[in-house]
Amino acid sequence: MPTALVCEKMEKLHGAIQLMLDTKKTADRTDQELRIAAARKEGTGHGTRGGSIAGTPGVREKRSVSVVTDGGAGDPKRHKKD
Repeated sequence: MPTALVCEKMEKLHGAIQLMLDTKKTADRTDQELRIAAARKEGTGHGTRGGSIAGTPGVREKRSVSVVTDGGAGDPKRHKKD
């Protein structure tokens, strides 16, 4: 039954839950920033995705452009199928 006392305690509970969620969000954001800073310090790029900085070991080169040909005179354009 929603009495004045119950409503007051419910509002207090909601406030405490909101404070807890805000604190967790802040802690998660800080943790992520620390991981990114540590990864940059190690020289591994952005952090969580394992990227590399140019000139460091493990740098992946861009793939060359593929060209589909029909085995003809070297025309690099794709042709519509009939």
